[in-house]
Amino acid sequence: MSKLIMDNGAIEFIKNALGKENAKAMRIFTSGGGCCKQFEMSPVEKPLAGDVSHHTGGITVYVEKEIADNTSSVEIKFDENRGLLIEFR
Repeated sequence: MSKLIMDNGAIEFIKNALGKENAKAMRIFTSGGGCCKQFEMSPVEKPLAGDVSHHTGGITVYVEKEIADNTSSVEIKFDENRGLLIEFR
């Protein structure tokens, strides 16, 4: 993965979430297994081994190695009605 793209709404939403959790960064990762994997985002203090770090808009986002290896970019947008929308390319 070479790019992390976030709109201003997503940056503000994530900054607020990090402030509430008193965390330093967000991590995007997969959970579950087999054909039913889910993508999740969670506040964290530090990356796990292999995570790829991205810094944008004054925040740090760690992306799990498996996701980074299988995508060219991640785009995060904020929608007033639906919340955070994450697109993997």
